[in-house]
Amino acid sequence: MAFDWSRFYEQQGGRGVRPTFERALALRSDAPPGDAVDLGCGDGVETRALAESGWTVLATDSDAGVEERVLAGLPAEAAARVRVRRTSFEELGPLPETDLVYAGFALPFCEPGHFPYLWADIREALRPGGLVAGELFGPHDDWFGRPRMNFHDRAGVEGMLAGMEVLQLVEDDRRGMSFEGPKHWHVFHVIARA
Repeated sequence: MAFDWSRFYEQQGGRGVRPTFERALALRSDAPPGDAVDLGCGDGVETRALAESGWTVLATDSDAGVEERVLAGLPAEAAARVRVRRTSFEELGPLPETDLVYAGFALPFCEPGHFPYLWADIREALRPGGLVAGELFGPHDDWFGRPRMNFHDRAGVEGMLAGMEVLQLVEDDRRGMSFEGPKHWHVFHVIARA
């Protein structure tokens, strides 16, 4: 089943920044704004927050209208620090060197066969001390087995983070709501430092 991302973003209207993003920025509070990549930036909430705080941001998403959504309402000075690229994870290619890679609920939507390459690109792009933050889905998730999505158990997530300083690894395995209705979520909320 294909997701109607435009409908999803409309329903998300007015949301604040996600907790994992907020925590990642708090962990960098002693460092000045730098370069960031917002993978699967969607409605652009986190991209706008970064740009308004002085970060230079590469925002990527495969959905039509991403540039308009991301730049909507952004002051010209902040907008000048944002580059939006409409592309899928599979077509993204190498990432620029960066201080932060944020992927809020986006990484599970990379094709399983391509995901190891995307993860390697993320790790390679991080400067020393750089952070990766975002969510991965686990095998208890109701969406487990959907085509073109990837899922990881806890051991797999820990293996992906090997050699990094794990600052947060919270496993959320519970019933909740999604934009499609009731759903069992199995999510790993991750923040790690290169």
